[in-house]
Amino acid sequence: MKPMGKRYFLTGLLVVLPALATIYLFVSLFLFFDNILGRYISKLTEAYVGFSIPGLGLLVFLILIFLTGLLATNLIGKRLISYFEGLWLKFPLIKNIYPPLKQIAQFLFAHKFHEGLQRVALVEWPRKGMHILCFVTNQTGPYFEEKLGREEYCNVLIPSVPNPVTGFYVIVAKKELIFLDMTVEEAIRLIISGGVLNPRDLFREQIQPQGEF
Repeated sequence: MKPMGKRYFLTGLLVVLPALATIYLFVSLFLFFDNILGRYISKLTEAYVGFSIPGLGLLVFLILIFLTGLLATNLIGKRLISYFEGLWLKFPLIKNIYPPLKQIAQFLFAHKFHEGLQRVALVEWPRKGMHILCFVTNQTGPYFEEKLGREEYCNVLIPSVPNPVTGFYVIVAKKELIFLDMTVEEAIRLIISGGVLNPRDLFREQIQPQGEF
């Protein structure tokens, strides 16, 4: 392939691949959530109207989530949910799985989580002289501070590359963290890139140049 042809091909690849990956992710998520109820709703629509309706399962699923949230915000609804949760937790395996999953879901979607994850920092990891981007999720509180020497400590999530959702939970002294003027979204994009990109490449308008590397 000639140099110009190779250049055009690589340029086209850089345009097409992200678009295809985005479409693939969107379609996969759509099919996953639509299939939760869609498999049952499709049988009903095929029986009554003669064909299935794509997306109807997702629509019903979203409506059910909304109605559940509406129910859970009033006193009677809270009591009903507590009652059914009590029955649910009587099963041996479920009582070991459901409570921690509920705590994680509440934490992830609570306002407190979004406030906590707005702190992006650098910490020396995995050894002195090496730094990694991390998310400060919360302060540890008095229990660990008493055990570790009465300093201020933070709960820190050290994300993995290229999937920042997974990683390590560590406790770090607050004085050892270097807090950055960077949003969580910006940090996640840098982590996903694996260091190929840097803040000036991704966010030229938001971040002023810091000098040459």
